[in-house]
Amino acid sequence: MPDDLQRAFAALSSDSERGLLLTGPELRYQAERRRSRRAGLTATATAVLVAAALGAGWAVTNADGGQSASPPTGSGPGPAPVVSRTPSLAPPSSALPSDPPSTTPPSSAPPPPVTPSVRPPTSEPAVVAEAIPEKVPDQVLLAQTDANATVTEMPKPFGVPEFCAAATFASQKQLGVSASRVSRYRKPDTPPENIPDDGVYNTVGVYRGDGAEDYLTDLRRATDVCATSRVRGLDARFGLLAPLGVGDESVLIERSYEDVDAEGRPVKNGRWLNTYVAAVRIGDAVTLIDCRGYENLSSDVTTARTLGTALAKRLDAWRG
Repeated sequence: MPDDLQRAFAALSSDSERGLLLTGPELRYQAERRRSRRAGLTATATAVLVAAALGAGWAVTNADGGQSASPPTGSGPGPAPVVSRTPSLAPPSSALPSDPPSTTPPSSAPPPPVTPSVRPPTSEPAVVAEAIPEKVPDQVLLAQTDANATVTEMPKPFGVPEFCAAATFASQKQLGVSASRVSRYRKPDTPPENIPDDGVYNTVGVYRGDGAEDYLTDLRRATDVCATSRVRGLDARFGLLAPLGVGDESVLIERSYEDVDAEGRPVKNGRWLNTYVAAVRIGDAVTLIDCRGYENLSSDVTTARTLGTALAKRLDAWRG
């Protein structure tokens, strides 16, 4: 054993002399250099880690909308800068939804008002038109007590009164039902044995829609267009008089023809045969009195007014 140790030390001494082993001072010098190198590597690695951490903080801060701090410049060593970062409120990336959140800011405007689906009731109730009756009742037509004479009901109602050819009556398309009567009228003080004072024609009609109003409008318009015209080969004149003042509305028309002889030929004596038309509207119905005179005698305007007023009251009791 002592021989082995001696041989080992002898080998070491031989290697040291050949430069394979360093002396003690050189070994200490080499060890010091290795410690300095490890310290430098450690400092460098630490600086790299700090920079990486700061960079990650800046990235998170910018992603969250906070203020970012510029990274430190320069390559020299120094203390890590103090950075004030706004805490991130965003959830971890693993918890983010699959769809990106909307970037549209919430609207501050109030929601639009909701329109009700039910229309509020109007201030006035709807007017429901009466149905067209099947017939005109007897009590609203001209009666024997009105005419002081026999009254005849016509099997077919009369049309519109006689006017010139330029007159039109579109309102008659809305006529629903009508009835007519005729009488050789005598005034209350005329004896029965005397000739009649007038030939009176009465027609009552019920109209659809605004037909009754349109009828009176047509009568006024016909009076205007036929103011001076010819009817049945005779000179004729038409004019509006003061209305009767009853019902919803009324008209009174004077219709005049030049005088004729017994054969119906004009005599050119300057005289005129005057006749009258009175019409009164009650709602959707109209009663009309057409006083045509008797033979070659003129009518009396009082007859048209009296009969028109009396028949308007009966019509109002039925359709008013």
